[in-house]
Amino acid sequence: MQEQTGRTQKAITYGLMVIGILGIGFLGYIVGSHLISPEPESTPQASSETEVSVVENTEPEVETQPTETPEVPVGIRVGQRAPDFRLRTLNNESVALSDFIGTVVVLDFWASWCMPCKSTMPGLESLAKALASDVVLVGVSLDRRASHASDYLTSNGYDAMVALYESYDAAYSVFQTYGGGGIPKTYVIDREGIIRYVGHPASLPRQTVERLI
Repeated sequence: MQEQTGRTQKAITYGLMVIGILGIGFLGYIVGSHLISPEPESTPQASSETEVSVVENTEPEVETQPTETPEVPVGIRVGQRAPDFRLRTLNNESVALSDFIGTVVVLDFWASWCMPCKSTMPGLESLAKALASDVVLVGVSLDRRASHASDYLTSNGYDAMVALYESYDAAYSVFQTYGGGGIPKTYVIDREGIIRYVGHPASLPRQTVERLI
């Protein structure tokens, strides 16, 4: 009986030892696997900053200078820009001086009651017709009535002039803008609107106008 009990105890002891050895081995396997396992790659986090792609500019920089047009002051002297104005013709059409930019303008202030105006009108009419393709004769009448101006032009066959009037007050206002004074008074204005002659029409050489064409 005692001998059988001793054998049982030995079997249990051996069994516990085997279980212990197997447990220690299994634990060592787990620890070793953990130590040599590669760490998982970390997922890159999205940057909160926006990436900016910088491209090298291979084109040379070019500096451009602004195109500057010399400012010509508005005035009534030679070399100044003729003051613009708008009046109605004897045919009741609205016309501005600036409408004739690109054409040489002979601007004449006159009236049918003015004897010097009457004596110089044939010369201006002839000049305007001879150079009609490049020159326009613009006349501002200072008559008290539009009919006085239109009757005078019609009776003498003067049809080359762009005759402006609208009213005495309107015409006189333009005349004042151009310095007033006595009539006849003539301005020659080039294609860009610059005054090139101021004076009496009788003193206007035809060459002065032709040089501007």
